[in-house]
Amino acid sequence: MIDLHDIPTASAPPAAPRPSPVVARIRAIRPSRRTVLRGLVVSATAAALVPFDWLLDRHEANARPGRDRATSEYRSCAPANYDVEANNWPNDGPAVCYGGWRRGAFPCEDGFHREGWYERGTEEVESTRLATNCEGRNAWRWKGYRCSDAVTDVTFEDGDYYTGVTIAACALPEQGSATVPLLDGERPTGSADG
Repeated sequence: MIDLHDIPTASAPPAAPRPSPVVARIRAIRPSRRTVLRGLVVSATAAALVPFDWLLDRHEANARPGRDRATSEYRSCAPANYDVEANNWPNDGPAVCYGGWRRGAFPCEDGFHREGWYERGTEEVESTRLATNCEGRNAWRWKGYRCSDAVTDVTFEDGDYYTGVTIAACALPEQGSATVPLLDGERPTGSADG
């Protein structure tokens, strides 16, 4: 067991003082003035560019006033072409979107994927829009439709549940519609390039 008198005090030097090997190694590193200056320039440049990055992010977020980031869309999301998958939510309507375990017109609300808790028949559904797909946007346009995605939890009548990505295939409104306004330069639903 250690006696209290065996612990050295901070105010009195030890009987046989030796330099610390760690301190000796740190003191042995002698960077040149050029290296120190280079480090300072890199640090100052990085510190100066961070506010510009913040500014650019805010500029992009404010690009569409009246819409939050969770309902932004990307007009030409990669891939530039894909094979559409048939709707299964409900099982009718044109097949225009790709991906998701369920896709179709049912979850459309105000031109985007419905968000929050709702019921469909005997199923309890809760959806949260994604902002991580398609370069941080929630939706993309394809053949006159807006394909909007969300993570959806479905609880079935027997108590089982499933969580996965669902896609809402929302028809773009005719020009002049008050529901989802077209952006400057957009064409109405019947356009060839969507």
